[in-house]
Amino acid sequence: MGWVGSGFVTHHLLVCEKPSAAKKIAYALGGRGVVKIGRGVPFYRLQRGGETVTVVSAIGHLYSPVQQGKGWIFPVFNLVWEPIRNRRIRVFLEEIARLAGEADSFISACDYDTEGSLIAFMILRNACGGADANARRMKFSSLTREELIKAYENAAELDMPVIMAGLVRHEIDWIFGVNVSRAIMDAYSCNSGGFEVLSAGRVQSPTLNALCERDDEIDLHVPDPYWTAWAEIKLLSNGEVFQAEYYRNPILEGGEGKALKSRCEGASGVIQRIENCESVIPPPYPFDLGELQSEAYRAFRIQPWKTQKIAEGLYLDGAISYPRTSSQQLPPSIGFRSILTKLRTNIVYSESINEILSYADAGNGLWPRQGKKTDPAHPAIHPTGVAPKGLKQDGEKIYDLIVKRFIATFGPTARKASRSIEVKLDRGDIFVIKVESVTDPGWMKYYAPYTKAGSAGLPEADEGEEAMVDKVWVEERFTEPPPRFNQSSLIKFMERNGLGTKSTRAEIINTLYKRGYISGSSIHVTGLGRGVVEVLRKHFQDLVSIGLTRDLEERMEAIEEGREDYTAVLIRGAEVVKKAFDDMVSEFDSVGAEIASLVKELRDQRGRIGPCPSCRTGELRVIRSRKTGKRFVGCSNYGRGCSFSAPLPQRGVVSTTGGTCKGCGYPTVTVMGVGSRRWKICLNPKCPLRVKY
Repeated sequence: MGWVGSGFVTHHLLVCEKPSAAKKIAYALGGRGVVKIGRGVPFYRLQRGGETVTVVSAIGHLYSPVQQGKGWIFPVFNLVWEPIRNRRIRVFLEEIARLAGEADSFISACDYDTEGSLIAFMILRNACGGADANARRMKFSSLTREELIKAYENAAELDMPVIMAGLVRHEIDWIFGVNVSRAIMDAYSCNSGGFEVLSAGRVQSPTLNALCERDDEIDLHVPDPYWTAWAEIKLLSNGEVFQAEYYRNPILEGGEGKALKSRCEGASGVIQRIENCESVIPPPYPFDLGELQSEAYRAFRIQPWKTQKIAEGLYLDGAISYPRTSSQQLPPSIGFRSILTKLRTNIVYSESINEILSYADAGNGLWPRQGKKTDPAHPAIHPTGVAPKGLKQDGEKIYDLIVKRFIATFGPTARKASRSIEVKLDRGDIFVIKVESVTDPGWMKYYAPYTKAGSAGLPEADEGEEAMVDKVWVEERFTEPPPRFNQSSLIKFMERNGLGTKSTRAEIINTLYKRGYISGSSIHVTGLGRGVVEVLRKHFQDLVSIGLTRDLEERMEAIEEGREDYTAVLIRGAEVVKKAFDDMVSEFDSVGAEIASLVKELRDQRGRIGPCPSCRTGELRVIRSRKTGKRFVGCSNYGRGCSFSAPLPQRGVVSTTGGTCKGCGYPTVTVMGVGSRRWKICLNPKCPLRVKY
């Protein structure tokens, strides 16, 4: 038994975020003495130290901000938190409320981050009848038995600054998203009499604006020509041939390049100088979420939202620590040697770990390389030593990446040697041979195949040695525009500029895809996305500002750290929205006209597929059935002699490819699904090649 405040406690209720986490926590605390009760809303009961413990789960957020009162109005700032309207959520809330009536102590056992703290707080305050006033908080970074027991026994008061930061983030995002989206849709509706789902958001809009700016840079780039010169040079002492760069690259004039080729090809020379250099390559930092998402995209082309989802699954299995972290540091308290010893039972990692432990025991110590980024709640992502079970292919890849990164952080420094050989030709021209070689792979061999050490040796040569030019080539090149963003580089851009949080960035990118605002793995802004940005730039300029969004993010982080007041930050966000609407009211009609013109143009573009392969005179269009609401492709001559139609997926952005199927000659369309996943579909339902991934 125990005491909480001045009351004698016999029954604790633990509120978890997800069912799988509730099960892990219950069995960690109760072992074989756990009793699972219920089906629709399973909960667990156990005895611990003479006390009854009930562990119950939410299913993520059960409450959300909604408009106070009725009516489609804007601007609207009055909001309340209410249960999400969903039958399953209602059942969970009813069961949690019933269990709360049996308990006299309450503990938040949700994921230890802003969202988890907020989920538990809303449940404790509402479903548990104000239990937040005396509730406590379990703080853990992995779902291992040892850490969960420690977190339970050391549960402290609720983390109210983190909870208030979560409240204000959701409320400001609601104020931005609801008001701006309603304004755009109302302006369109009043002008056209129609309805179109359009959206904008506090982080979504400046991110989309940045993508448009990058598209503009690429489109407006004027390539400038330049020339480079290279040669194949043979060392006469051993016959080795190397590629050498002209020492004055780039050459500024094309005519100079031609003259260089003419006088140097077949010429002889001598090595006039050799420079040797050695450098060290330190081990990598441990993963934070953003770096894990970027590395997984680089290595496997796994999209950031999917990497995050897989990592969260590995965490719930107890295989890795909490993934939504911005830390690049690992504290000794996680037990470095213990984790490595557990991982060593896997033959894939045993050899590497044996070498790491031998290196440490030889007097080097067992210390990972630490990065600069920290997180007050969680360490960097690391394996726990618990082997995951039943992983699918992408899950295996992400887990292997995390484990090898963790092992590599303990590895010795890698060493690289480079050699620069200057060859001076008879007529005074100089070419430079540059070769690099990793002389000691160090940590790199533990992180393979995600890094390659290379094994090419350095060329053996002496000053004064004779050489001969076999071939010279001069290339005309052009300056390149900045590269398009991919999902990995966009995550890093958002992180650098304070757009979103470690938990939300992948979701925001995914939303831009789902809205049809962007497309492709090499990201392009669509006509719809550009049109929305143009409207926002003109009438809601503050809402596409990276500076404004970064300022609000910093203020919300300050709430979490206890340096800023919840009310002041919420008022600041509301003032920004109010000012934007004050500026827009006088131009409401022109805004509507702009959007109506944009939507009409895009509907025409999106709806047209191409000529009908059946009647040859009609045009195929995307049509939505009035009866079922489902979309399909039909001919404009339907009812006038042509009955051609073809089914379509009901989700995703449909666009014509402008081409035909190689198998049957029918038109093809592209459907952009979640993230940048793309289907190419032949409109002949009987074609064996109908769907291509």
